[in-house]
Amino acid sequence: MTLRRLGQHRLLQSGIQTCHVATTGAGRVCYMQWLIPPTENARVRAFFGNLYPWLRPDEALLEGAYTPEEYRGQGIMAGAMAQIAERGPVLGARWVITFVDEGNAASLKGCERAGFAPYVRRREAFRLFVRRVAFTSLAAAPTERTGAV
Repeated sequence: MTLRRLGQHRLLQSGIQTCHVATTGAGRVCYMQWLIPPTENARVRAFFGNLYPWLRPDEALLEGAYTPEEYRGQGIMAGAMAQIAERGPVLGARWVITFVDEGNAASLKGCERAGFAPYVRRREAFRLFVRRVAFTSLAAAPTERTGAV
C-alpha cells in the first residue's frame, strides 16, 4: 500500500464524517473526499492536531481528496469537489474551506476550477519536534465558496 493510500485508509478509520465517493459508470471509485462539518471539530483535532482551524458553525472543511492514478488528469477532482462543496448548506455551512500545498500545482488548478479562491495561508514550523501552525489572511472576506492554501 502506498503512503498516500495508507493516509486515506487511516482517515477512513478515524471516524470523521462524511466521506463522499465518485464512481465510474462501471462502479469503480475514481475520487474521494470528506466534507467535514464543525460538529467534527474534536475528531479533526484528535486526528490532525492543530493543522486546521477550529471550524465555526457556518463552515465546513473539505479534506482527504484522493484520485487513483488511472483517473488523474481527467478533470474529475474539480467536478467532484464542486459537487461535494455544494452540499455544505445541508451541514449548515455558508463557507467551505480546503487547504492545498502551494507546491501542488495540479490540486491548486483543480480547486480553482471547482470555484475556490485563496483567502488564508497556512504556515507550519517545527521546533523541538513540536509543530506550530499559523494562519494569515490573504484578502478581504470572500464572496463565494472559499479555499485556502
